[in-house]
This record gives sequence, structure tokens and C-alpha cells, in this order.
Amino acid sequence: MTHALTRLLRFDRPSDAVYIELVDALFSLVPPMVFLAISVGAIGTAIFVRTGDWLVIGLTTAILLVTGERILMALRYRRTRAAGPLSFAAAQDWERQFAARSFITTSILGTMGAWCFTLPYPKIHMLMVGMLFAYAAGTVTRVAYRPRLAILNLLILSIPSMIACLFIGGTVYLCLAFLIVIFLLGGFETVQHLYATIVSQLTLKLRFAGLARRDALTGLSNRLALNENLETIVAAASVEGRPLAIHSLDLDNFKQANDRFGHPVGDAVLREVAKRLSWLTRENDMLVRLGGDEFVLVQADVKSREQALALATRIIREIATTYQINDNTIQLGTSVGIAMMMPDQPVTADELLDRADQALYQAKRTGSGFAVHAVAPQLVPPLMDGSDIDDARKTVNSN
Repeated sequence: MTHALTRLLRFDRPSDAVYIELVDALFSLVPPMVFLAISVGAIGTAIFVRTGDWLVIGLTTAILLVTGERILMALRYRRTRAAGPLSFAAAQDWERQFAARSFITTSILGTMGAWCFTLPYPKIHMLMVGMLFAYAAGTVTRVAYRPRLAILNLLILSIPSMIACLFIGGTVYLCLAFLIVIFLLGGFETVQHLYATIVSQLTLKLRFAGLARRDALTGLSNRLALNENLETIVAAASVEGRPLAIHSLDLDNFKQANDRFGHPVGDAVLREVAKRLSWLTRENDMLVRLGGDEFVLVQADVKSREQALALATRIIREIATTYQINDNTIQLGTSVGIAMMMPDQPVTADELLDRADQALYQAKRTGSGFAVHAVAPQLVPPLMDGSDIDDARKTVNSN
């Protein structure tokens, strides 16, 4: 028996991303909790009116209070979820909170069911059988996202009533105890099947979502991923007081090489460029291919302006290295536009991208290699209007 129960409680661990989705699904249960409160309230009141049993009304009140708190917890979760992505550790904490309240609710309802079976009113027994089986069915179908939680709830709910039926004895109640056992076994199998199906579907969903956010040619993040994540990155850097730099670049002479050697060679060049840029990208940076020969590198945790300039210099040097593709020697260059967000100059994600594009345009027109746009003016500054352009030219020419 112990071995069989252990087998029933053994489930494959999902990936962290799938686990977060499973926990998220638990907190979509607000309507069923409302229906539970209404049903328990109505049945508990009816039983109290018929029997005058204060324990029944006390257990009913306890269930209503716990259910109300569970609904408030679900609303708190939704506000937290709306504020940003959920980490794995946070998902574990929310699941523990959900499980504790779920076990309390199930324990009270199981106790209420067992107590009602001791009352000498067959019609009340019928009401409780309906209530218990309805709650168990809801647990099987709605909490299968977390199978151990579902199975333990089924055991907590069913065992007291099953013991009460065995204690009462008689053909009808013995048959009812037997049906509870059969329902439990069937419920366990159903939970296992539903869990495996849900995990499989979520895994495929996240895999396809990941593909939708990847550039098919280079494997880098694409424009959709940038649009979805940049605002969060900028907001986090602003809150934590960390500088942030965005490097916007495109390739010089790529169109000529693509026309001369053909698209397969051009695609191979783009893959090689992506590989070289990846060498320069840290784990917390974000590298994006926007399309064509346009790339964006979001440099996080920038310690100083000089660190951003140093990265731009390395990008220019790395891209300028000769490419050998199918016995063809190809020489490219690049220009880089840098937009910096300083802790005392908060800007939006769209403003940063616009500034990086303006700086790229300026770098290409001046042939300076790279240009920096780190101040408030929204218009492109005059071409020879400050030290940024001169510094950039000197840095690039000296290498």
C-alpha cells in the first residue's frame, strides 16, 4: 500500500518555466472558490436549520472565512503577477501559501462530511455525498496542475467520511465506502494523466513561444523579444540606479557583398557576425538582430561611460576582421550608435532606442566609428558639436 501510494505521488519535475506556468494556473480558481462558498453556505445553513447542530454551522463559517481569505490571496497574486514576471523562488512561495489554505479548507470540509454522517438524517447524508464528490471532482480537474497537492487533498477529504461509513455499517454505507475507494483510485489516475498532458502542452507552448522570439537565421533574440523585454530592463535599471547602454549598429559594405557573392554567402556572414557579437556579450546583456544587417546590443550594469565606449570599440574591431566564406574573402565594417541612460536621467525604452538610432546616423555621417547620445535633447545634435564625436574618432583611429 505504501509503495503504491509512493508511486502515485511520484511525478516528473517540469522545467522552471513550466512550473511557474503551473503555479500561475492555480490562481485562476477564483470562480470555483466563489461557487464553493455559496454551496457550502447554503448546505451548511440548511443542515443547521434541520438539525440545530452548532458544530455544522461552526464548520460552515470556518470554510467561508478560509475561502474568503483564499480569494483575497488570489487577488494579491494577480496584482503581483501584473507587476512583472514571477521568479522560480517566488512561485514556490505562492504555491506553499496556496497549499496551506487548500489543506485547511479540505480538512474542515472532510470533518464536516464525517460529522454529518453521524447525524440520524439520511437526506443530510445525501447532501454531503453530493457536496464531497463535487468538491473532489473539482480538485481532480482544477488542481491537477500540482498533482501531489490534488492527491493529498483527495485523501484528506475522503478518509474521514469513509471511516464514518464503515463505522455506521450496513449494506448502503459499506457500498458508499467502497465507492469512495474506487473514486480515489480513479481520481489518482486521472490526476496523473491530466498532469502529464498539461506539462506536455505547456512545454510545447513555451518552446514555440521561444522560437517566435528567436531570429531563425542567427539564433539571436528578435525584434519581438526586444519589444517585450526592453521596457522591463530599463525600468529595473532605473529603479536600482544602474546605468544602461544601448548599442545600435549595422554593417558597412554588407549589401555589396551580398549582391556580389549571393544570399547564401550573405546569410553565412550574418551568422558569423552574430557569433562574434555573442563573444562580446555577457550573460545579463541582450543581443538582438532586428532584421537585415541591423543589430542591437543592450549592455546592462554599465559601470561607466568609458565601459560603453570600450565595448563599441571592441565591436568595431571584431566586425572589421576578415570573413572567409566558401573560399571568398569578405571585408566589412560597422558603425555604432550608443544611447546611455544614467541614474539621474531616466528615459523610456522607446526614447533610448530613438537616441541610439540618432547616434548611429551621426556616426555614419561623420565616419567616426561610433557616437554617443547620452543627454536630454531629442533632436540629432550638430555633427561637430561636442567631445563625443572627437573622442570616438580618436579612439577608433588609434586602434
